[in-house]
Amino acid sequence: MKKMALLCIALGVSSSAMAGIETVSRFDMGKENWPFTREEMMLSCEKGNVLFAINDGTLVQYPLNAEAEAKVKAGQMKGVPVEKMLADDPAHPGQKKSLAPIIARAEKLCN
Repeated sequence: MKKMALLCIALGVSSSAMAGIETVSRFDMGKENWPFTREEMMLSCEKGNVLFAINDGTLVQYPLNAEAEAKVKAGQMKGVPVEKMLADDPAHPGQKKSLAPIIARAEKLCN
């Protein structure tokens, strides 16, 4: 029930129709592929291939691609830079983990 309520709120946060939404976790993606500091995030694909990660606790949106960043910059959607949620990459000190696995998973929601 909580997930359904969060989904309804997330739909209200967006100004455009959502093509897809999915909750993913560190367990789903594997520790090596998980780039976030949280254990679980929601992924969304908005109309026009606009990809966001959403903190399911606060409903803050984090743009995952240039299209999403452009919408946030233009004030058409709300969002916070994703770097605030990225974990450090232990294999590459001073760098953050790659978003590539998350972006690939979010892009599947657009189909």
